[in-house]
Amino acid sequence: MINTRKLNEIAIQALKNSNKVIESLGIEASKPLKRPNQFGEVKKKGDVLAEKAVIDVFRKAKVPIRIYSEEHGIVNIGANPRYLGVLDGLDGPPSSKNRYGTMFGIFSNTNPKYRDYLFSGIMEHNPRKLFFVFRGNGSFVISAGGKKEGIHCSKHNKLDRKNTRIYADVVFDEAMNSTFIRDTFLSRLRGFDVKYLLSSAAHYADLASGQVDLVLECTRKLNLEIAAAYGVVKEAGGVVLAYDGSNFDNKKYLQFGQNENLPIIAASTEQLANNLIRHIK
Repeated sequence: MINTRKLNEIAIQALKNSNKVIESLGIEASKPLKRPNQFGEVKKKGDVLAEKAVIDVFRKAKVPIRIYSEEHGIVNIGANPRYLGVLDGLDGPPSSKNRYGTMFGIFSNTNPKYRDYLFSGIMEHNPRKLFFVFRGNGSFVISAGGKKEGIHCSKHNKLDRKNTRIYADVVFDEAMNSTFIRDTFLSRLRGFDVKYLLSSAAHYADLASGQVDLVLECTRKLNLEIAAAYGVVKEAGGVVLAYDGSNFDNKKYLQFGQNENLPIIAASTEQLANNLIRHIK
């Protein structure tokens, strides 16, 4: 039996190993591979090898886990997996100009609710920062120099054009040849400070560390990024709500939004999230 402390140590080592792989690849990380992934998207060398680095650590440690991943599909380790993992090898385009990262989360059983997270982590490769949580212990970041610090959401409650900082995932619209995010959110937020990066990993890292107050996106592609980042946001004091205002805590990961695009609101506080919902509706 692997105790929770040991499981967390393995997860941190797995994310650190993904960083070693990406740094060793350099510009080769963005090299496209011939075969598309399960979503019909072009695989990149860094995507595949970062995921492999994480999976290999869990195989070596013989952790009984079922991992849902973007590039490798479903990977079962052990005859009877006890945990469920969610893995996105590289979220965001690897480039010295962009922020991008490996995202990984562990849940306590193989059919979990979002509240069942045990570990959540975001390994930002550019810059080299590891954001992580162990359930019930708060959110932390380890910088490139090895310094560990606690992080917290901004506690911003009021929705206003002058002071509320917002990220919206318009990259989804561009990738899907859609206007979903623009129609759902941005058309109702004219005059607000809305920005976007090219990475959900960076969006959630900034929310958990108080650099932004709202992250607006939607369910998609097995919700790997949302599930992996969920614990980081929660332990930092934030919330993740569906468009109807319901909290993610009691939603089943394998059921909610797996086959449709549903609006998602991650916020520094529940009050801010509800203020946004009232505003856009």
